[in-house]
Amino acid sequence: MSRDIYADAARRHAHALPGHTLLAAEPCYIPASVLTVDVLAEEVEDLDKAQKYALAALLNGIYTVEDLELFMGLTPEDTATTVAGLLRSEFVDYRPPAPGQPRVLSLLPNGLEAARDARVRRPKSTTIQVVYDRLTGGVTSWRRNSLVRSGTARKSQFIVLPQKGGVDVERADLTVTAISDAIHGYARSDFKILGVTGVTESRNFYRDAILLVYRDIDSSSVRLGIEIDGQWSEEHLAALEDVDAVDKLGISSTEGVSYEPADEPGPRLSRDEVIAIQTALNDADTAPQADDDRLDRTAIRWLSMADHPAWLDDALTGPKRRLLIISPWITGSVVTRQFVGRLEQLARSADVTIFWGFGDNAKTDRHALQSLHDAAGRSSRLAVVRVDDTHAKILVSDSYYVKTSFNWLSFRGDSNRKFRQEEGDLVSDQVLADRAYDRYMRENCGLALEIVGTLPERYRTYVNPASSTTGPPPSSPDAMSPPRQSRAERKREALKSLSVGEVVSGTVKTITNFGAFVDLGEVDGLVHISQLADRRVDHPSDVVSVGDAVTVLVQDVDLDRERVSLSLRAVPQ
Repeated sequence: MSRDIYADAARRHAHALPGHTLLAAEPCYIPASVLTVDVLAEEVEDLDKAQKYALAALLNGIYTVEDLELFMGLTPEDTATTVAGLLRSEFVDYRPPAPGQPRVLSLLPNGLEAARDARVRRPKSTTIQVVYDRLTGGVTSWRRNSLVRSGTARKSQFIVLPQKGGVDVERADLTVTAISDAIHGYARSDFKILGVTGVTESRNFYRDAILLVYRDIDSSSVRLGIEIDGQWSEEHLAALEDVDAVDKLGISSTEGVSYEPADEPGPRLSRDEVIAIQTALNDADTAPQADDDRLDRTAIRWLSMADHPAWLDDALTGPKRRLLIISPWITGSVVTRQFVGRLEQLARSADVTIFWGFGDNAKTDRHALQSLHDAAGRSSRLAVVRVDDTHAKILVSDSYYVKTSFNWLSFRGDSNRKFRQEEGDLVSDQVLADRAYDRYMRENCGLALEIVGTLPERYRTYVNPASSTTGPPPSSPDAMSPPRQSRAERKREALKSLSVGEVVSGTVKTITNFGAFVDLGEVDGLVHISQLADRRVDHPSDVVSVGDAVTVLVQDVDLDRERVSLSLRAVPQ
């Protein structure tokens, strides 16, 4: 499994819909409500010790109050209190006796059951909270703390899915079975719901998920799927079609941009061959044993859109010598704080070079570019190079390279929601990868307009003499040499670069009674004690320690108060 949950989802479900090809895996929010449900429940309680011993005595042939008093060693007052409790619970009968007969206690059916297991079952009215999925129209097992508010969802870059309808949830919509199933994982095993008596709905909540966008291979029609907590949801697949989500969300498919296949010698696997192998491998029962490593053994093979994010993820972790990325645009949905941190970590031991630029660069995110420039300014082996109108989309690692139509640094978060079929070629050959690296480095250094950071020494002589080379990073795609930012300005920029729902890495800086502060670089974020684990936490130090490296999810960014709310427990596994 990679660090990119969307890449993992794309690979898992690339062939989930027969006759369709996967175009994208995007973060999304499912509309939800929190229901406060009034229920009649049966609750099992432990018996009072005195009542437990009294019932045991009755079960063993002690029937009079006097004998019970002697057996238990109680005062007459305590014995009377115990008997009164048994009478109130309808465990015993103490009716006046027949003439000439002593007055005795007799066990009733409820008392007999309680005497045998030393426990009592009582019906009681109570309230419980469950989460209602407003897309499928059903109660879920989601926990309240897995939801975000409407404001948070709307401010994020996630796709917010439509709901099934605007009608309030009513008591008739809820069944005992649905409510019982929803609380099964965390309710006590001795708590049994007998009936639903009322419901109050609180709307405007959202649950995060992964939206999978598919295109029919014979047309441009689009279908949508959902992965929740790593699982494909047939229920949500049907619900999305019922609400006509494709049209409501404005999602469309455009023709894929044709790419030039890698012009290299050697055996290769075509598109149809790769799809056939991957489809077979998804079915472990029918997959031929020989197919298990065939994809890895072939020097040149076709890559689907679903394969690309995983290779990008591998390139951020695996190289020991080099990484080259060529991408026309840069967006904040891909170049996140975590992404930049991984690049900077890689650049401690390998040469990392990014070539980017197309036209007026309007599609490039200024804050994402600034983050790359900041990292390049701090590193001695990372360079971010702007060129003029690059159409190439290339990734070169130590022992392989990818030539593709896939936009490596802007493939996610398109606000226009127009998705296209991307494809490319993976060349897994050391010699060919070396040649490709040298060729693309020479060509693009000669086209450089601006260089931020440090290029590998052997390629500096190929740099266009008209290009600008700067140590301090520019603050926008076309700026050349701005003044150095103050700490307050850097903090402000760091806050703006954070996105709600983004997974970032940091170090535990301080621990307090109410949570842990995590150092994210230019800004700190708070993980409240309630967001540290899925269990009760008495003190944050029970979960984390100062200096721990942690991966957290951004829950809220308050620019006015300069505060960041984080969650450790909500990080997707």
